[in-house]
Amino acid sequence: MEQHPVPRQITTFEFKLIGFLTIRQFIYLIIFIPLGFLTYVIFPIPLLNIFFGVLVGALGAAFAFLPINDRPLDVWVRNLYRRLTSPTQYYYRKLNPPIYFLRNLYFVSDPHRVMAHIQSQEMLAKYMAQAHPIAASAQKQTINNILSSPPVLPVKKAPAQVIVPVASTTQTIATNQNSQLPKSPFFTGVIKNHRLIPIPGVLIYVKDDKGQTLRLLKTNPHGIFATFNPLSPGDYNFEIKDAKNTYQFDTMKIKVESVNPKPLEFYSKELL
Repeated sequence: MEQHPVPRQITTFEFKLIGFLTIRQFIYLIIFIPLGFLTYVIFPIPLLNIFFGVLVGALGAAFAFLPINDRPLDVWVRNLYRRLTSPTQYYYRKLNPPIYFLRNLYFVSDPHRVMAHIQSQEMLAKYMAQAHPIAASAQKQTINNILSSPPVLPVKKAPAQVIVPVASTTQTIATNQNSQLPKSPFFTGVIKNHRLIPIPGVLIYVKDDKGQTLRLLKTNPHGIFATFNPLSPGDYNFEIKDAKNTYQFDTMKIKVESVNPKPLEFYSKELL
C-alpha cells in the first residue's frame, strides 16, 4: 500500500489505473500523440512539420503531467476561457413592487407629478394674490372709518398731538398683509439622467459672467431644485456637479427672466 505524507488533499486524488498513468493522463496522451504524428505527416514544409508535430505532442504531455499550483493545465485553460467569455458588467433591475401604502403617492408612482404639484401650488398662490386685495381694500375702508371719527375722551392735559397719516398706516397694513401671502419660487428645475429618472443630491451652481457663484442649490429626493430669492434678469451659467461623480453634466448658459413659469430641465450626458 502506497504511503502519503499527511496532511494531503484526498478529495482530488486520482488513482493510477493504467500503469503509472491516471485515466485523464492516458486520454490526453492517446489523443495528442497521434494528432502530433498526423501533423508531422500532413504538413508539407520539412522542418516546420517536425516543429508543429512536436508542439502538438508536447501540448498533450503538458495537459497530462504539468500542474501549476497543484492544478492541472486543463483547469487553467478552462478557467481562462470562462473568464474571457463571461460578462464584465451587471445591471440591477428592481422587480419587487413597492409597499402597498406607498403605491398611490406621487413621488413613487410617477415623478412627473411632482412638477404638476409645484405648478398647482404656483396657480394657487397667484389666485390668492388676486383675491387678497379685495379683503385688504375692505379692511382699509374700516380703518379709514375708525380714523375719520375717533371717540372723544376726557384729557386733563393737552399732550403733544401725534398725527398719523392715514395713507401711511394703510400702506403699512397692506405691506404686512402682502408679506403673509404664500411665496412662490423664483425658478424651479429638475435634473434627470438619460433614462428620465430624477437624480437626488446634485449641486447646482448659478454663476454670473465673471464666474462668481450667486446661488448654490441642491436637488431633493425627487431631483427637483428651487430658489425663492430673485435674480436680476440676464444670462447665468448653470454648473451642475454630482457629489458621487456618477453623472456628468455640461455647463449651460441660460437666460433668466423676471418671471420663470416653466421649470428648467437638465439631463446627464453619460453614454447610452
